Formats: sequence, structure tokens, C-alpha cells
Amino acid sequence: MRAGDNSGEKQSGSMLETVLRNMGAKLSLQKVFSVAFVFQFMVLFGLIAGICVYGGQQAVNAVLKEMQREVLERVYEQLSRYMEEPVKLNSLNVDAWRIGILDLADTTARERYFTSHIRAFPGAAMTFAGLHDGAFYGARRKATGEIQVVRNNRETGGDSWYYSVSPQGDAVDREEIFQRFDARTRPWYEGAAKLGRPTFSGIYRHFVFHEPTVTAAHPVFDASGKVVGVFGVDYLLSWVGDVLREIPVGTSGQIFITDAEGFLVATSTSNALFVEKDGQVSRVQASEARNPVLRTAVQSLASESGGESREIEYDNRSFLVGVKGFQASGINWNIYVVLANDDFLGDMKRAVTWTVVITILAVIGASFMAVWTAGWIARPILRLNSAAHELAEGRLQAVPDTDRQDELGQLARSFNAMAQQITGLVEGLEQKVAERTKALEEITEREQKLRETLHAELMRAGKEQRSMLPPDIEQERLVLRIIYEPSMHVSGDFCGYHWLEKGDILFGYIIDVTGHGAATALQTAAINVMIQENLHAGFSLAEGMVELNKRIGSYLRDDTMVAACCFQLDFKRQELSYIAAGITEFFISSALVKGRIKTFGSFLGLSDQPEFEVLTMPIAAGDIICFYSDGIADQFVEEGSLPVNAAFDEVVEGVRNAAGIGVLRDDCTAMCIKITM
Repeated sequence: MRAGDNSGEKQSGSMLETVLRNMGAKLSLQKVFSVAFVFQFMVLFGLIAGICVYGGQQAVNAVLKEMQREVLERVYEQLSRYMEEPVKLNSLNVDAWRIGILDLADTTARERYFTSHIRAFPGAAMTFAGLHDGAFYGARRKATGEIQVVRNNRETGGDSWYYSVSPQGDAVDREEIFQRFDARTRPWYEGAAKLGRPTFSGIYRHFVFHEPTVTAAHPVFDASGKVVGVFGVDYLLSWVGDVLREIPVGTSGQIFITDAEGFLVATSTSNALFVEKDGQVSRVQASEARNPVLRTAVQSLASESGGESREIEYDNRSFLVGVKGFQASGINWNIYVVLANDDFLGDMKRAVTWTVVITILAVIGASFMAVWTAGWIARPILRLNSAAHELAEGRLQAVPDTDRQDELGQLARSFNAMAQQITGLVEGLEQKVAERTKALEEITEREQKLRETLHAELMRAGKEQRSMLPPDIEQERLVLRIIYEPSMHVSGDFCGYHWLEKGDILFGYIIDVTGHGAATALQTAAINVMIQENLHAGFSLAEGMVELNKRIGSYLRDDTMVAACCFQLDFKRQELSYIAAGITEFFISSALVKGRIKTFGSFLGLSDQPEFEVLTMPIAAGDIICFYSDGIADQFVEEGSLPVNAAFDEVVEGVRNAAGIGVLRDDCTAMCIKITM
């Protein structure tokens, strides 16, 4: 078996399993079995019925398409044969004129010739010749079937005189006169002369027969290639409708033909080809025809040709529409065949009806068998389920189906044995569970008290650490604001300041130990003590940072990194000195410098020979300086820096906002200073 077959079977099994599981959540086991069996039978018989219906439909569609093709070919052949007649008649006339049989100057011979030829071609309404000097000769058939000959030359003064004819074709009595008729101005003459080859005119309603007509025109030339005349045949198209009506296309089918402009040429129905309004006769557009099926078919295949077919729907009925083009000497028509599916589906509908009846009877019979089988399987299982419920309530109830020799009998015997064992085990298990539950409750209570104690101690440590921060400063020489935001109650950041040289120099510092929580807070406290000892020892900024690096390297673990920044504000010299170790930047807004200033220096404790550099810059009244840890620096990198021309309170608020966001990831500490001297 192929892998694809296995995959299909697995998918089918999975679908059935899902359906049964969803049904089982709401239905009894017997109903689930019954529904499952019935469902499978219904699917099976439904597939069989569907295949039969589909196969029948496909067969009917194939027959319809083949019939449509044959009808299109038959109409095409009829059009080709009939439309050759006016072309053939023109060719005969031209050949007769060229070899001298037809002498247009010989009145008797000319009129006998045209009379005999129009009698030989019953589809021709008129055969004639128009000459380059305006002369017009020929013969025509009246609505009564009588023949007339026409003369139009200098003798008639440019009027067309129509005569009755004798049996030999000679003119007898003048019956009609059409004044001022110039053949050279007629569309058939102008079109043929312009194209220089045989052609057909457009369709018009014949003024005598009131039927659709085309004129076949054939130009003739002299030796120099100049047009000397045009032979023509007015050819009635009433035969087209007769041919279409003779072709069987079912009770609701129809055939019709349109020209290149979408006007109706002929139809197998009674749809009119011309309409008269206010004395004007006009042709009918197929898309505006009274017949709704014809109209819908044309609209659906407006852009299709060359044997294209399509199904359309109208009035809840299905039709197959096909179209085939017909071209000949300037004619560009489309042949449409419309076949109604209902006309050919009678046998298939009867077969479908019998298939449905047989399927329903088979499903009913299979359903009764499925219900009986489901009950035979489900009843022992239901008794087993009842015994399981009793066992769950602590009551032992034996299953009575132990005498069965099938799988359900084995299951009943196994269940009875299992129930006896469980009953014995449960009695001792309940005591053990009670004892274990009590022990777990005591452990949980102790752990909860321990967590509460640890949280209280951590909160107390955080308050103690915050209390160690020096207060803000607001005096005549400067304003200092401290921003301190621990990430976890206690912080790995710290800051402080001390006045040196009797209050002329302000020494400040920021410490940032990697990590959060109590461990980093203890390390920060130790480093803070080291800085205090360096101050008492009188170290300069550079000496103090080198000493701090040496002591931290021997004190901290290898996975701990410490960043620091120390600065001095000398109000006598009006100068800022600073040194950094791992702190990457600070902010200043002064007359000389504005923005974030990058600082350089390695983290403390990483190297025995670190590179630290003390940098200085002048200060003046109005300068704003902010030193901060990397929790705030990272936020500035992501969200943008502080405004360089903002007031001090706005700068402090900007740093505080950055700390409020940055504290979600790291401890945040800052010292914001405004020089006011």
C-alpha cells in the first residue's frame, strides 16, 4: 500500500474518531454506536448515489456539448452553402460580361439574360449591374413572385423604370418609376469600388419583401484597373430562419445568428429582427431582444468566439451556450446555439429518483441492524459502567457478565478482580493520605511564614539603604537633586557627596554593581565604605579610583562588575573634574557644551593596571549637570536624550521619568546639579 493511501486512511480514521468523541460527550454509548454505524452507511450510500448522479450529469453534459458542436457545424455548413449563391450569381454575370455573352448595351439580350438568371436563383430578390456613368440595369422579383426588369440611363433621365416581362424576358409594360436613382451613390457600389473585390453589404430590410437582406457586390475593372461598374445581387435571408427552425434543439433550445455589431440576423424563435418607431425601421440588437434566454446568452458570451461554450442560469434553469464565428467576403457573423439541460435530463432524473429510493431503503434497513448491534455491544458496557459508579462511591457491585466468552466477558472478570483489590487498598490509603495532607499543610505554613519574614526584612533593608542617602542641596552656589529607584526594594546602585576644603569643593560619586537584590546591596555598602576611607586618606580623584580598583579586585567575585563615576565641583576655580570607571556618560547643559558626554574607563576590579583619566571643564552659573547609572543611560539610548535647553526642573523630571521606566530592568540612580553661584 502506498504512503498516500495510508495518509488518507489515517485522516479518515482521525475524522471519525473526532466525531465519535464529540458525540460521546453528549450521547449514551448505545446511541453513539447506533449513530456511528448509521452515519457510515449513510456516507457509503450517499457516495454511491453521488457518483451515479455525477456520472449521469457528466454523460449528459458530454452529449450536450457534442450535440452543440454538431448543430454549430451544421448551421455553418448551411450558411456556407447558401451564401455562395449570390457570390456565384455575381461571378456568372461578371464572366458573361467579360466574354461578351452579356452585352449591357443590347436591351433585349440584357433583359432576357437578367430575367433568366433571377428565375434560376429563387433566393435572389434582384440581380443588377451599376455602371460608372450612372446607368443601372437588372431584374427583380416582386412579393407576388412576378419578375420585373429595370432600366436607368440617359433615356430615362436618371430615373429607374420597372417593366413587367414576357415569358421570354422581354419588357412589356412600365409599372413603376423610382426617380433620381444613381447607382454610384449606393453603399453596395461605393463599398465594392473602394475594396476592389467582391463583398457583402450590411443587413437591411428589403423594401419589397420586408425581410432581412444583404447585397453581394462584385466590382469590374477596365484594362487600366479603373472601376467601370459593379454587379450586385440582393439576397433575401429569410431562408436562414427556416433552416434554423428545422434543426432539432429540444423544446427549450434555440439557435440565432448575430452580426459583428451585435444585431440579430436570424433566429429559430419568433423574435422580431426589425422594429418600426416613428416611421423609422431599425434592426434589433441581440442584447435587447424580447426573448430573455437569447438576451442572457448574448450577454454571457459578449466577448467569446471560436467555439467557446458556457453554462448560464435563467429562471432557475441551466442552459449550455455555444458560439462559432462565420466569415465570408466581408460577412462576420456569430452562430449561437442554446441547449436547455432540462430537455435532456429526463432519463437521468428517473435514474436519480430510483437511486435515492433504493438508498433510503438500504439506509433504513442498515439502521435497524445497527441499532440492534449497538444494543448487543453497549448493554454489558453500561452494566460495567454502573458497577464502576458504585465502586467510585465505595460500594462493591459485581458485574454479572462473567459467563460471556468474548472480550466483554474478559473485561467483566478483570473488573470484578480489580474492584476487590481496590476496595482493600482504599481502606489503608485513606489514612496515609490524611497523614500526608497534614504534614504538607504544616510545611506550607512554615514556608509562608518564612517568605513573609524575608519580605519584611527586605523592605526594612531597602528603607535603611534609602536612609543612608545624603539629602538634596539647595543653596546659593548650587541645587542638587538625588533620584534613587531600586529595581527590587534594595539596590545595587548608590550615590553620595562630601564637602572638601572647608566647603569650597563638592566631591560626589555614583556606584553601580551588576545584579539586583540583597547581595548587590551588601556589595554596594562595602564599596561605599571604601570610598569613605579613600576620602579620609586624602586621595585625589585618580588616586582614589586606582585604590578603589585594587581593593575591589581582591574583594568581589569574578562574575561581579562594578561601575563608578567620581567628580569634584571646585567653586573657587569654577571647574568640574570627573573620572569614570564603567559609567559611560553624563549630561551637561552649559554655554560651552550641551548634551550627553561620553566617558571612558574600564570597570573596577577587572585589571591590575587600569586606565583612568581625570578630565576637567569650566563651570558657570546656570550650568546643569546630571550624573547617572546605566539603567538611565540605557533608557536614553532607546528613547532619546534630555532637551539641552530645558530648565533645571524639566531636566530633573526627564531623568526621573527615564528612571521610572528603566527601573523595570535595572536599578536607577542619578545626581542632577544646577550651578547657581
